[in-house]
Amino acid sequence: MFESFDALFLARFQFAFTIAFHIIFPAFTIGVASYLAVLEGLYLKTRNPVYQKLFRYWVKIFAVAFGMGVVSGIVMSYQFGTNWSVFSDKAGPVIGPLMGYEVLTAFFLEAGFLGVMLFGMNKVGEKLHFFATLMVAVGTAISAFWILSVNSWMQTPAGYVQVQIPPGLMAGQVFQMQVPAPAPRPAAALPSGASWEKAARKALPSGASWEKVGGMTVVSFPTHEEALAFKGSSAWEVLCEGIDT
Repeated sequence: MFESFDALFLARFQFAFTIAFHIIFPAFTIGVASYLAVLEGLYLKTRNPVYQKLFRYWVKIFAVAFGMGVVSGIVMSYQFGTNWSVFSDKAGPVIGPLMGYEVLTAFFLEAGFLGVMLFGMNKVGEKLHFFATLMVAVGTAISAFWILSVNSWMQTPAGYVQVQIPPGLMAGQVFQMQVPAPAPRPAAALPSGASWEKAARKALPSGASWEKVGGMTVVSFPTHEEALAFKGSSAWEVLCEGIDT
């Protein structure tokens, strides 16, 4: 039985367990971040205390989920090097910059404004706090874009060339991005003059559905049953506090 448990199987099992646990939290926080921005915007517009109470309720859940996503994501990033060292060595010049862009443009944006959103409601102005909430929501969406770009390259690699390493350094070949590079699929910058629909359909592999384009971003927003759970939890919180709506 245990003879089939070789290093490849164990590496796949460990990475599958890590990513299956990790994906729960980013998929949840992307949707909740946008929900929090809507709640705070509605409060500033209507001054209805229900929206503020719901914001304070859901922001605590968001903070826990965000923290769990960061911790499990760090473990997963290390496993790129420990479990898939050869892949990271060969494809690092392609996926490394993409993941670096995610950190520089998305994670730093989220981390920079997360503290203001969590602890600054009574310390900064309302407009500044709302701006911080918006930046966290935008940061989660940008993060999904870059991660989907990495995943799309691994599924449908494009925009790279194989480069032979000179003798004396490391044996073998590595992948490097082409300059100018063809657009990664399906997440890509649009060519000039092209519509969203034409560019997306051109970038998608044959038979791919629109759900695959949205990927993590689409599943972050609740289904009908999940929306009912959100509404029920929010209504229970309002009833427990006895807020007059």
